[in-house]
Amino acid sequence: MINKIIDELEENSIDVQTTIQADPVSTLVSMDEFDSVSAHRTGLPDFINTYAEYADVIEAPREMHEAVAMQLLATTLNRNGVTIPLGAVTHTFDLWFLLLSGSGLGRSTLVGMASPILERAELTSIRRNETWGSPQALMQQMAENTAGLYVWGEMSEKLRMLSTPRFEGAREWITDRYDNLSIPEALRYRSTGHKGNTPPIVFKEAPRMNILATSSNDWMFTNLAREDSTGGFLPRFMILTAEGPPKTIPIPRAPDPSLVEPLAERLKQVSNLRGQADLSEVLPEYEEWYGKAQKRFDDHPNRELATPYFNRHRAHILKLAAIYEVSMSGTLRVSREAWQRAEIMAKKLEKSIFALLSTGMNAEGYALTRMADAIRQAGNEGMSKSRLTRKFQHIDARDRDRRIKTLQDSGEIIPFKRKPDSGRPAEYFVHEDFADSYASKNPADRRSS
Repeated sequence: MINKIIDELEENSIDVQTTIQADPVSTLVSMDEFDSVSAHRTGLPDFINTYAEYADVIEAPREMHEAVAMQLLATTLNRNGVTIPLGAVTHTFDLWFLLLSGSGLGRSTLVGMASPILERAELTSIRRNETWGSPQALMQQMAENTAGLYVWGEMSEKLRMLSTPRFEGAREWITDRYDNLSIPEALRYRSTGHKGNTPPIVFKEAPRMNILATSSNDWMFTNLAREDSTGGFLPRFMILTAEGPPKTIPIPRAPDPSLVEPLAERLKQVSNLRGQADLSEVLPEYEEWYGKAQKRFDDHPNRELATPYFNRHRAHILKLAAIYEVSMSGTLRVSREAWQRAEIMAKKLEKSIFALLSTGMNAEGYALTRMADAIRQAGNEGMSKSRLTRKFQHIDARDRDRRIKTLQDSGEIIPFKRKPDSGRPAEYFVHEDFADSYASKNPADRRSS
């Protein structure tokens, strides 16, 4: 019906959009319906998929380029004040992404590849390149530029910076800005009565913040504390771990320049969106997903740590659904197709979250997990103490021995003594998953305390 109406108006050389806006009742169509059909008929591409095709020319995993595309859309919507209503709660398009991968995969060049598209769409101002020297500088920058995309090339550096005494309170302030529609309190300094008084920092509107952070696991956990999770800072991030074997691209090809124009056009279209996302079509699916997802997090062995992540994950999927719809149609009426794509991405995010929760979300827990995983990978062959020492020789001997004892005391690794043909017995470590198999295979070996 909608297509027929639009065709008839166009055949008579009538301005479709003006006609519908002036008399939507007579044309029996809403602007949302028109926008949806019009977006598809203009030939504009799905922004996320096309951007990934455009940028996937370096060794960084494709899903990282998809995350960049999502951030470009979310930041544009955030700048326009678009929100997502859910009953008594309103979510913004604050989107914080943390991309984890191996080193040397081109993470630092991720956003740079979007520059030609942002320039063509006249949206280069959405990116923030400032480095803060103090919490006050951070607040001043956000008061002057209330929305933008911050790129953190190495998450561990920001974690270390926010942990220093000089930045005391900054992490909490940033955390509180997420999805917060209230205008922050002004920061006023002591008045001395002189002209050189430091001027106050005054916010005229609530700042919006989009973050694209990248890191390797090893670097991130160097400066990660449990309080980053329990305090709500890290759970606000959509954490995505790159999967699959690394790509080998000796000579990266240039991105396809023919894709710049259609991508820029879609982004321009998104820059004109205002108002609220419409979730009415997918709310039944969301309610069903909510119950199942909540149970998965509740059933996690470390429920206390898992709960803060679910509290944000339940809103993340709504943001994803709206972003996928904008990517596909350039509209804010979320379809079931967009919801299905959001569910797939949410499942990937959950996988990353649960893998990280096993570390206790702190540096020591991560170190223990790495050691246990190395022994697990040895299977029912076990790993000799000398081999384990060589593998983790970069660690201080006292820390290494302490971690081995912690894993033994917890029962996660089992020590065995193997009697050699001559000399002292060799000590082997076997993961608890393979202890019985190892004992059957090596009946002469005995467990040691």
